[in-house]
Amino acid sequence: MSDDEKPTSTGEEEADIAAMLDLSKKKKKAKKKKDSKKDKKESSSKKSSSSTTKDEAAMEHQQTLLSEQIESHNNEFEDEFDHRAEYTYDELLDRVVDILHSNNPDLVDKKRRTLKPPQLTRVGTKKTLWVNFQEICTMMQRPADHVFQFFMAELGTEGSIDGNQRLVIRGKYVPKYIESLLKKYIAEYVTCHGCRCINTELTKDSSTRLQFVSCKDCGADRSVAAIRTGYHATSRADRRAARNAKG
Repeated sequence: MSDDEKPTSTGEEEADIAAMLDLSKKKKKAKKKKDSKKDKKESSSKKSSSSTTKDEAAMEHQQTLLSEQIESHNNEFEDEFDHRAEYTYDELLDRVVDILHSNNPDLVDKKRRTLKPPQLTRVGTKKTLWVNFQEICTMMQRPADHVFQFFMAELGTEGSIDGNQRLVIRGKYVPKYIESLLKKYIAEYVTCHGCRCINTELTKDSSTRLQFVSCKDCGADRSVAAIRTGYHATSRADRRAARNAKG
């Protein structure tokens, strides 16, 4: 190798070594930057944790001071009428009942209503007379026509209401059977399903044509089914009217 080639090669080697040194310096700087960032993050997290612990300690200290002040105030100014922890269950129950009765006097004066059993007598050999029909309708607060329709549909017979507001039924019936039908009518059209009382009224909605049982005591209401028409026996008058219509 000639003397001219040696300095060029040595110059190239020196340039390579300088470049390597520059790279190593850059890497060291990058590492220093990363380490500094990590240190900053750790220091900030330590500061935040220390601040939160200080805040919690301050809050606990304030709560303890407040509780001590409340206790000292209660000890200095004791209320002789304060019996919050001395009431028994029976005493509290009596107080609630007294408040309810004072605000709702109707509940105190509420009387249990009992209906009289139906009084039946025979009229001839083919009819039955219900003597206290109007009295029972008045006690149930139901119109006589509605009760009449129910019994005629259930019995499958015909009847009428005379001048003394007594029900005349075609056929022979015993009082127990009429009483069982009366109980069925009361359960369906009189009794409130909420409080089980009979202080109700029967109303009809003009828009929907549905009938409702509304309780006067608890305010509950429910819809009831319409009375279905029962068996209608043809009489001589009906047959005569049919013949006249054909002729």
